[in-house]
Amino acid sequence: MSIIQCTLYSLKKIAKFTYQVRLKLVNNITFIAGQYLFLLINNNKYPFSLASSPLNKNFIELHIGSSIFNQKIVDIISYISYKKNILVDIPHGNAWLRMNNYPIMLIVGGTGFSYAQSILFTIFKQQPNKKIIFYWGVKNVYDFYNLNKLNLINNKLNNILIKLIVENHNNIWKDKTGTVLDLLKHYKTNIKKYDLYMAGPYNMIINIIRFFNIYKNIAPKNIFSDITISNKKP
Repeated sequence: MSIIQCTLYSLKKIAKFTYQVRLKLVNNITFIAGQYLFLLINNNKYPFSLASSPLNKNFIELHIGSSIFNQKIVDIISYISYKKNILVDIPHGNAWLRMNNYPIMLIVGGTGFSYAQSILFTIFKQQPNKKIIFYWGVKNVYDFYNLNKLNLINNKLNNILIKLIVENHNNIWKDKTGTVLDLLKHYKTNIKKYDLYMAGPYNMIINIIRFFNIYKNIAPKNIFSDITISNKKP
């Protein structure tokens, strides 16, 4: 891990309470798809998944937001928008993409999509034939973002199944409602030979890990998440 100086490359709103932040690194740094960094702001450390593929050398991308108004998010975006130099501690995390031949199940909630985006774009460039099952759950339909990028991936990858679900019912949303765990409970295919990658809210990930351990008999060595039952990512 290294503390690196960045400058703001671009900043834009991509969902009701979510922002896309792209940072230009002053020095080159190496990371692996699925890792995260810490933004260092006023003696505080804020973790965010790296949304960009490590193959992209122009900038690193973060998705900063939540499903509801959050003053901390507003303060972080405000800091980034006016601060000339931004410090990051990079890279962190062990839930990085293993470049093997196993199919993967990728499960995310909310802005955990940033984690998925990095992994999906890396697979698109390096293993386009890999079998992928992708689940993304959000609280409200307006929490979805970058669906154009997800559609691009869907069209380019040869073997991907995408499942989206919204927890809170909305007349706009005509597909599945509920949680990601609700979807997983109805998935019948044997996934013991899959690698499982997860990112999202703490309670969601813990409940899914327990479900896989107890009901699907999935070995912990096949589950990759920086949230574990004994450890909560700050």
